[in-house]
Amino acid sequence: MPKLYVIGDSTVAEFNDISYFYPRYGYGAVLNEYFNIEIVNLALSGRSARSFTFEKEYKELFDNLKSGDFVLIGFGHNDEKDDDTFRFSSAILPIDNPLSIKYVLYHSYIEKILSIGATPILTTPVVRLSPNDIYEGTLIHITKNGDYRQEIINLCNSLNILYVDITTKSLELVKSLGYKNSLVLHAMTKGKKINDILTYDEKSVDKTHLSYYGALYSAYFIAETIKNSNCELKKYLKDVKTPDINKLIPNPQYIYKEYKTPNLDNYNPTSNYSNNDYYGTAFGELGTLNQKEDGYIAKIENNKYIVGQSGEKSLGKINASTEGFSYLFKKIKRSDNFIISAKAKVIKCANVRQAGFGLMLRGDSYINQKTKSENIVTNYIASGLLTTDKVTYAIFDRVATTELNRIYAVGEYFYKENDTAYIKIERLGQVVKVMVEYNQKVYSKDFTDFDYYNDIDYLFIGMFGTNGTIVEFTDVEFKITGIAKEA
Repeated sequence: MPKLYVIGDSTVAEFNDISYFYPRYGYGAVLNEYFNIEIVNLALSGRSARSFTFEKEYKELFDNLKSGDFVLIGFGHNDEKDDDTFRFSSAILPIDNPLSIKYVLYHSYIEKILSIGATPILTTPVVRLSPNDIYEGTLIHITKNGDYRQEIINLCNSLNILYVDITTKSLELVKSLGYKNSLVLHAMTKGKKINDILTYDEKSVDKTHLSYYGALYSAYFIAETIKNSNCELKKYLKDVKTPDINKLIPNPQYIYKEYKTPNLDNYNPTSNYSNNDYYGTAFGELGTLNQKEDGYIAKIENNKYIVGQSGEKSLGKINASTEGFSYLFKKIKRSDNFIISAKAKVIKCANVRQAGFGLMLRGDSYINQKTKSENIVTNYIASGLLTTDKVTYAIFDRVATTELNRIYAVGEYFYKENDTAYIKIERLGQVVKVMVEYNQKVYSKDFTDFDYYNDIDYLFIGMFGTNGTIVEFTDVEFKITGIAKEA
């Protein structure tokens, strides 16, 4: 029996958004609603046709692809990002130029698929939602570097290959519905209560990524095109029906929680915290709110950034289910690209597990915490060190609110006083590059299309420390480097 392989970007991929009100769905995750064939979805969020060739999923595709199989190829959103040379390819340059999207799609995919005896099917990218119902430019994937929809169509026509024009079909759909009625086609991070009834918060709409309902529509467009073609895949079609909006239900795992962006203009911290160009605070499961005795500190002193906790008891922690720490942070727009780096020197440490320090990029921040046991857990990326049972890790992140991922084990020991680490976080659109240099070794990781939530308008970047650790950050450099391209 043949298989249908699916490759592409976030509009195709599968997600596990337990924190979203309406989770993200790529259409590759719902194709089984329309096709009675084994589907292998290898799509990856944030990738372009060029960058996907460096992933293990690309190798997996061609290691397993056989004659008679089908390959659905859905790129375009990230290929147009000319601020990222790793992902970018041009829609103007001809097919014989390696920097053109036609070159990449043909030589890296179509040519290889055809040589195996499999069938390639290309899709054009889904339109991005427009609040004013005006669709032009990057919303429909036309940039100064060309028309990405048209280039994909031109390539397919020149090779007599089937394509699905999702761009045009999704554009017709959102225009017929209007912005308000199109919202439910897209993922939403947050809910809100109206007269004690929980519904979606339209301010949290993701204008690129689809909801289950929106993904069904893209899958429907694909099925409809296949039905009206001579492609052998039509043998495996189920009944092709227009998607039913009743299949869109709120995420049963979603937990409603009131959240407001910190009002930093009215923040008057105690002497333990700063409100200079960075704002100092401590939040989460702190163990105490007695600021005279708890030892939390996040302030700028003599041009040094002092952050962490140290007192009679080691307080705060970072583990799989809870966290509490000091944080010296900046509030930045979600559209900002930036780079931040620092030298971090351990001044005090208690040699305990669940202690850590470094730079952290979060989707929320809190001031004036009300109780000592608030379980404030959100998604974040951390460039720094974290201890477990006698093991220190470099670089860690939290996803799905309770999944703490420790990336690199740097040794079977705790970090100690006077240890130094050089740390950096750089954001370029949907890619966050993280680096830690510790004990003369460099550890790095790229996070692509990472899921931040809670604050709709802002991200928070800064220095943190917790659980018996006080760190002195010097050579701190922060710079806004531009505006992030849309997802």
